[in-house]
Amino acid sequence: MILVFGGTTEGKQVAQALDQSHVPYYYTTKTKVAFEGKGIPIFGEMTKVMLEQFCVEHKITHIINASHPFAEILHQMIAESVWDVMLIRFQRGFPIRKKANNVFYVDSFEDALTLFYANNYQSLLALSGVQTIMRLKPYWKKYPAWFRILDRDSSRAIAAQADFPEDHLLFGYPQSKANEIALFDKLAPDVIFTKESGTNGKLEEKIQAACALDIPIVIVKKPEISNRYLCVATVEELLTSIK
Repeated sequence: MILVFGGTTEGKQVAQALDQSHVPYYYTTKTKVAFEGKGIPIFGEMTKVMLEQFCVEHKITHIINASHPFAEILHQMIAESVWDVMLIRFQRGFPIRKKANNVFYVDSFEDALTLFYANNYQSLLALSGVQTIMRLKPYWKKYPAWFRILDRDSSRAIAAQADFPEDHLLFGYPQSKANEIALFDKLAPDVIFTKESGTNGKLEEKIQAACALDIPIVIVKKPEISNRYLCVATVEELLTSIK
């Protein structure tokens, strides 16, 4: 039996591939989501102990981690658990890091804040999701900032808990280059911040739009993945790895 950590575009791709191959699986997400696959959906945050117990009780032989690239705590928790289960990381594509004057890659949120202050950026558009509002709070308590988040109650609640101004929330998903240019031009921030979220996060479109308007863009690099994982990037590789 296979356990899939999903909730992403990659998770849906994994579920579809397993469905078509008639492979049974559990599909787990942190929060309850609509799931149309043939696997058994479960939800709720897992601890290391809970994961180990689940794998024993349900005879899990493979874990396919298709969660978001920045789900660092989850990645690490899985890697430190269940040593007799094969771990597979199904990951999205990432464009080659762009070298340009106004494109900055940083290793952490702390490094991003340091860069904001060093360059005297006095307004910010963050395309990094609701979970990053608290991490950038030292900046937006001092300077105007907008955050684009998903239009759902749970995201609104996180923003409210951080005491972020509701009228500076934007709702929606990453857009085309043209749409991003329209947004960036309208708000005219001193700097744009995002995560290295890969092709599915339309990172390239964000970079191209920022460069077109000559607005600096700061990108926090994706976290490294444990070498316990077998990393695959295609459905064919995935299916071969579970045979």
